[in-house]
Amino acid sequence: MGPLNIFAFASLARVAAARYDQAMNTSLFDQVRRLSVEEQIELVEALWDNIGERNAVPGPTEAQKTELDRRLSEQAAHPDDVVPWSEVKDSALTRIRR
Repeated sequence: MGPLNIFAFASLARVAAARYDQAMNTSLFDQVRRLSVEEQIELVEALWDNIGERNAVPGPTEAQKTELDRRLSEQAAHPDDVVPWSEVKDSALTRIRR
């Protein structure tokens, strides 16, 4: 999986909203829509935390499983082809400071 693509995320959010409108309490969803963006983000975070507390986090998707298998195979085929964490961290911090 790559970095979060905000446009893809927004598209998924619209699809989820449409599905929610069709299947669930539209009155509740209308109330959520009236919240500020900050309040909506807080709500999403609280909902996600609640899902985690109930150990109800979904497993990886088929695409994620495929990617994990690919990475494991790559690591097994080339176990010495690694970059130490200290180098990765230093490189990332250097890019951030530019």
